[in-house]
Amino acid sequence: MTGTDRPPATAMHEEVARLMFPLDLSAEEYAARHAHQMACFSFDDYRFSDARLDAWIQRLGDILFERNGAPSLDELRRRFLTEEERAAIARRRQEEF
Repeated sequence: MTGTDRPPATAMHEEVARLMFPLDLSAEEYAARHAHQMACFSFDDYRFSDARLDAWIQRLGDILFERNGAPSLDELRRRFLTEEERAAIARRRQEEF
């Protein structure tokens, strides 16, 4: 979907997105650090009034759903996380399955 195809986010979506997603961290680093904690993600189905937030959320969606040439989570974890942080994520994922 393009930006104009997406319905506008509700005021609640806007508020929650601002609280959840720290724009001082790149979407790439956020995904590396937090994707394993997300059970679902649909924020990218909406258009946010803040253009910077909207672009950030779209980028996160691209990463999570492996779209538009986005790097893989494994690649991003290697780039942003220590070996210990990657091992902790791997252990957590093993425990969940």
